[in-house]
Amino acid sequence: MRKTVMCLLMLVGMAGASGAEVAPLVSGQKVQVKKLARDIANVRASIVTTGPSTFQAPQNVTKNQKRFQQFTEALNRYPQLDDPLVQAARAEYFKLQEALKVEFTRANEQIKELGDVQARMSLLKQNFEQYPVPKIMKAPFDKKAVAEWLEKASAARTVGEHNLKEANAIAPLAYLPNNPGTPDSGALFDANDLKAMQQNAIMMQKQVQENYQTMSSTTINKLQQKMDQVKSRWQDDPMGDKKWVFLKADQVAQAEELFSSSKALAQSSIYLEQALKQDHSVASKALDLINQAQQKYQDNAKIALNASKLPEAQSEDYQRFEFAEDILEKPRYEFGEYGPIILTTKDIIERESKSSNIDIDKVDVASNGDIKMSGTETTWTYRWQEFKFVTPLKAPDGKWYIWWITAKKYSSGSSITPLGEWVSGEATQGNPILPSNF
Repeated sequence: MRKTVMCLLMLVGMAGASGAEVAPLVSGQKVQVKKLARDIANVRASIVTTGPSTFQAPQNVTKNQKRFQQFTEALNRYPQLDDPLVQAARAEYFKLQEALKVEFTRANEQIKELGDVQARMSLLKQNFEQYPVPKIMKAPFDKKAVAEWLEKASAARTVGEHNLKEANAIAPLAYLPNNPGTPDSGALFDANDLKAMQQNAIMMQKQVQENYQTMSSTTINKLQQKMDQVKSRWQDDPMGDKKWVFLKADQVAQAEELFSSSKALAQSSIYLEQALKQDHSVASKALDLINQAQQKYQDNAKIALNASKLPEAQSEDYQRFEFAEDILEKPRYEFGEYGPIILTTKDIIERESKSSNIDIDKVDVASNGDIKMSGTETTWTYRWQEFKFVTPLKAPDGKWYIWWITAKKYSSGSSITPLGEWVSGEATQGNPILPSNF
């Protein structure tokens, strides 16, 4: 571009001649020269001399070169150097030449400072893709997971800071006209891409902090909800009627799950806050309280187990003892090893109930849509005797549990009802019991 401007000036300089050797301008030529001067002035005025120079783009250099060549050729058609109008046009021409030279120099300086803008922006894009902000982790999480998250978060924050600094350095200098298409489809990066990078870099830094705060507050909120349960549940007297809350398998499992999940949340919060050098006193205090509550539950479970005893006998009917033993020893029930039998009802009780079953064998649908069904109804009358007893049964794990069993003997019933023998009705497992408490 610089050499082109110099050649054009030489063309103009060599085209001059004295006024005596050429004919003066006629009126039509005067109009043309005035217009030429205005056109040259307008081109000079259109040159933007602040911000990124448009001359960074080769096509803009070529366009101005072509326009300057047109002005050169036009001026060479007016050798009347003494004519004021020609002089004015030539003056505008040299002002344009100087403006082009200055702007071209400015563009070269910007290009030199910027380097390969497209390569720099491509690297920024790679940075964004290679070091994304890590997603929010849902507690519970362990120390290793926190360390990995923090490493990725630190990298993302660093990339955000670096990319923003780079993008801000590029923005005031780089000429990046907007264009259709995207860099992924082969298009050049443009000003919109650069603006998006600046916003993304700011968002990366903000999102790292927001994701930490979300993880921190969410974990603490979950922990506080768990702590409400830890403080309120299983506060019963282990010697009282509700000692079963410390003995029944489902209650023990619920307690252990609550203590375990609560401790996991507390520890997650501690790991997170320690890694980021933040206050973790809330979670640490909660962890202490959970451990205390768990120990208290376990202590109460021992007290409750020691207090677990068989109920007082309501009868010493020797015959019913034999009936109960006969039930316990029936192989089909698989009761296994049992302890002392305690009768919990004073007498044998007579009971009766009825049950019906209808077999539909015909369905008629009337013209008005009514449905009529017919079939056979079978009714069974159940009559039986029953009494209840309690006995400890040994579980496969070696522990003993109190079982509450209803013994029944049917005198009538359905075709599958066992008649004339004592059988087990409802059998319910109760609290565990120590053999010393039999």
